[in-house]
Amino acid sequence: MLKGYINFLKKHPLITAAIAIVYAMVCIKCIEVDTYFQMFLIRSLLCGAMAFFLYQISGEKTLASSYNSTWYVIKVAMGFWIFALPLGVTSFFSNADAPMWDNIPFQFISLFLMFVFVGLFEEMAFRALINDAIIYKFRNYKYVFVLSAVCCSLSFGIAHIVGADISTSYALVQALGKIVSSGVFGLALLVLYWKTRNIWACGLVHGIYDFLLSIYMGVFNVDNTHTSYVMSEEFTIPLLIVYSISTLISLLILYFIWRKIGKKIDWNEMRENW
Repeated sequence: MLKGYINFLKKHPLITAAIAIVYAMVCIKCIEVDTYFQMFLIRSLLCGAMAFFLYQISGEKTLASSYNSTWYVIKVAMGFWIFALPLGVTSFFSNADAPMWDNIPFQFISLFLMFVFVGLFEEMAFRALINDAIIYKFRNYKYVFVLSAVCCSLSFGIAHIVGADISTSYALVQALGKIVSSGVFGLALLVLYWKTRNIWACGLVHGIYDFLLSIYMGVFNVDNTHTSYVMSEEFTIPLLIVYSISTLISLLILYFIWRKIGKKIDWNEMRENW
């Protein structure tokens, strides 16, 4: 029975990707965590699950494809870290009146590990799985990469507001702002993934970016393990400002990445041999 299930996953990449995403979201929403270390454990286990599903779609190609390109990915995407660091420092000082953790080194390391595996999990789920499934299913279509870009970006953005109450107009505006902000960020990493197929490096860039933005959480005892991207009405304007700035910066970095490597991608070769 298990062999039949695995064979089914191999033959139907879109269904495999859908099962993987649903499985991941159910786990995230249903398993309660109270500490950074617990979240690190859950996300590391989910990384293993995503690797299993990804293997059914792409075999060992994606999981083994680094080609010594890790530093290349980091260098090209360094703008995200440069953008995140001053924001993280600002957040650090703005939370200076909050109580500190009793065991700062443990919390700091746990926070770092949590974000690294959050980044890797999200890159596997919303970049590699969805992109690979679409390419394997529609590789004969000329605009398969446009389809992949739209699906990866939208799914990644929407995943951030799943479960949020968007029944009010202000909440809906906040949700749309987060979807766009996350989608543009994800699109930049997708272009790097197309160029290098190094999902590990993309996950590292993503994870450290999130860590730099939230570095204060490793020092100050603030309740951020259940952060929502859709908040009450009085936060609408500040959130939209943050999402707008983030979107603008991500667009500039995306433009830089595209100018640097977009013309170097052989789309036909990649579509045939991915």
